[in-house]
Amino acid sequence: MKRENIDSVLRSLRRVNLQGSFLGQTVAIRFGLSESDIETLEQLIDMGATTAGRLSELTGLTSGAVTRVIDRLEQAGYVRRVPDPADRRRVIVEVVPEKVAAVQSMLNRVTSAGAEEIGRYTDAQLALISDFLTRMEQVTKAEATTLRETPEAADDGGLASSEHSAPVGALREARLAMRSGLSELRLGAGADPRELYRAAFEGATPQVRLRDGRVLVQYRGLPFDWRRRMASFRLNTTIPWTIEIVGGIQRVEADLRSVGVRSFDLAGGAERIQLELGKPSGETRVRLVGGIKTARIERPTGIPVRLQVQGGIAEVRLDGTRLGRKGGETTLESTGWTGRGDRLDVTVVGGSKSIDIVSHA
Repeated sequence: MKRENIDSVLRSLRRVNLQGSFLGQTVAIRFGLSESDIETLEQLIDMGATTAGRLSELTGLTSGAVTRVIDRLEQAGYVRRVPDPADRRRVIVEVVPEKVAAVQSMLNRVTSAGAEEIGRYTDAQLALISDFLTRMEQVTKAEATTLRETPEAADDGGLASSEHSAPVGALREARLAMRSGLSELRLGAGADPRELYRAAFEGATPQVRLRDGRVLVQYRGLPFDWRRRMASFRLNTTIPWTIEIVGGIQRVEADLRSVGVRSFDLAGGAERIQLELGKPSGETRVRLVGGIKTARIERPTGIPVRLQVQGGIAEVRLDGTRLGRKGGETTLESTGWTGRGDRLDVTVVGGSKSIDIVSHA
């Protein structure tokens, strides 16, 4: 068997997978849904009415995420919750036929075209193709698991790098969740409104999962591996974000003046935080837990701020005014703070050496 023939088949398979992903994104955008919504809807169309628990198993979504997907689909009229005829104590989810007809028609176009191509082969050839695809599914699944669990190393012994991105689709909000700690994190505004995010990693490559608008970044390996973990994210500027960092970090540099931020939470401590925020829509909440050595937080001029400290602080500056050491629990409010309107609410738990909150134009 010639190597070039093997390579040709593998390249074709990758192209099919890529086009399948593009198709799912296109269908989701066409109907104003997320990819998770379309995946769940496809499962219901294929298998019929079932429980939320079964949908969680089939899609890989958490029970909470499945509930939110069903809520959205029900609100849009694609599905409904009804009592299970076999057990009135249970609730099942079923499609609304007249509403999903357009979605099903679009999916059937691909199925019909595929069936026409499949009809060109004999039963023996189809059995061979089916066997090949089943084996490739197993190989791909095994390799994906290995890549997620094995830190990536550069050939020259230095730090390896990799990039990730995902389309925004029909998402109206998003959440970035960083897990396991890292050395440095840079956050900024994305340049392409079609992308939900674009990320670059140096050192160990984390597992990145996108489900229901939640971007979960999780590193694997030994606890001290965090010193070789650096990440950079460019976030979509057309939707609001919730940002969570868990596990501790040395340095955060976040220029989010053009990004809508609902909340920024960091747990596990940090050496240095530079956080630049844009104009909030209502309240933007910042919560830093686990001890912060130094933090500088900037917000637009005229936005009132409240700072609550639990655990003491060596030095605090609020709009240029140095307030000196504060022990125990302390609450400071800038001019204009009423707890209403556009505002910034900052909480620091676990103590800090220096907190500086200023305004920018």
